[in-house]
Amino acid sequence: MNKRVWIAACLASVMLAACSESAEPEVRMELSAVPASPGQITRVIGATGKIVPRTEVMVGSEVSGRLLEVPVDYNSTVTEGQLLAVIDPTNFRNRVEQLEGRIRSATADIEVQKARIRSAEVTLAQAKQNEARRRGLFAQQAVSEAQMEQAERDVGVAEANLDLSKAQLVSQRASLAQVRAEMDTARENLARTKITSPINGVIIDRKVDPGQTVQASFNAPELFTIAADLSEIMVEARIVESDVAGLNPGDKAKFTVDAYPDRTIEGVVEQLRLQSVEANNIVSYVAVVKAENPDGILMPGMTANLEVTTDVRSGVSRLPVTAERFRPSPQQIAMFQSDNAQTEDQTLLDPTYERLRTIGISEDRIQEFASRVEPSTQTVRDIINDPTRSFMHTPMRIQLGEIVTNQVRQFLGPEEQSRYTAQVTLERTIRPVDVWVATDDGKMEPRTIKLGLSDGAFVEVVSGLEPGERVVTGVRAGGDGQRGGPGGRPGGRPGAAR
Repeated sequence: MNKRVWIAACLASVMLAACSESAEPEVRMELSAVPASPGQITRVIGATGKIVPRTEVMVGSEVSGRLLEVPVDYNSTVTEGQLLAVIDPTNFRNRVEQLEGRIRSATADIEVQKARIRSAEVTLAQAKQNEARRRGLFAQQAVSEAQMEQAERDVGVAEANLDLSKAQLVSQRASLAQVRAEMDTARENLARTKITSPINGVIIDRKVDPGQTVQASFNAPELFTIAADLSEIMVEARIVESDVAGLNPGDKAKFTVDAYPDRTIEGVVEQLRLQSVEANNIVSYVAVVKAENPDGILMPGMTANLEVTTDVRSGVSRLPVTAERFRPSPQQIAMFQSDNAQTEDQTLLDPTYERLRTIGISEDRIQEFASRVEPSTQTVRDIINDPTRSFMHTPMRIQLGEIVTNQVRQFLGPEEQSRYTAQVTLERTIRPVDVWVATDDGKMEPRTIKLGLSDGAFVEVVSGLEPGERVVTGVRAGGDGQRGGPGGRPGGRPGAAR
């Protein structure tokens, strides 16, 4: 009996020990928060592009015919005026000779007509003399009235013949001018049978061979593509619309090509083209980057992988981007939200009111605008001010911005609207963001701060934080060193030590 009691006691103690070992100790949660620190932020955007020559000329033919010779080939270096191809000139030369014959014939006709004019002038002079003589005889009643009328008719006919001869001379001179114009065109076409280079450069494409017939009836066919000096090239880079803000001519760029992946080429943004390109619902713009190519390793058509530095700011106050991304769960908000946390409803519309003041809108009109916009945005602002619905803050801020923009467009005149848009453009790189700020009692409170430039790791703090204040980056498990990621999810990236 004592042995059984002893065995039962042993089993009970073993089970109690096992239960004690399997029980998980209570985990204490605490906030991970970091203060803003001074440093440098460099904004770099990535893009791909195609290398193109600085100047590229398509050489075509303005006349049709069979190519007799093509003395240049791919990669041939050519100079301005150098012969590139010869089109059979036989038909064009024959046309010139035909027109030369017509010009000689027309010139002879003009000389004949001049002689006719002189004859008509002599006839007119003789008719006038006869008319004057008969007029004198008629006064002496030596000739009849019929003879007098005949003399007057002879003068009229002679004048008409002279005018006709002069008009025919004008017509023949016009015909000669027309033939000479045709001759100029024929000689120009004959000259165009010799196709020459318009610039100094390199043949990068040849599309014809000797014996081939080119037809230039409607469009000039392309025969050659000539690239100007390849010691300087351009990269046409595709920049997505989200990266366009802040990209300006003069920004530094560097890129590599697949043929020389270990060699970095430096360039400068020369132009951001206004024309957009949409593909697969993605809108992009073309940025032209100029670069030197002294050794000629960069060839047209190569793919360039670019990094463009759009902004560099040193000595700015910055936070890790995890502070901006932190979104606590409702349970964490209930656990850590400070009792003294205040909503900041009015600050949501204050930037709009401040812009209106900046462009010169009176306080009375601003109050009138406020009476319109505040009721229409109340529901959206209530959601933004609700910390338990932080997952909706970003879309609600977008919706708020759309409502305010429409209200401003209806309220302001065209000139005022233009000034307001310009002011918004100036502020485009600054954005309001909701973050959580750690309090001295180990809790946190929501706050809207203004952030600026970001390089993917850090983001610039423009305003909204006092020196020494810490922004929450996550919630971690204290005591045993286990950590939770942003939003309290286990296994996430740990925040900075509190």
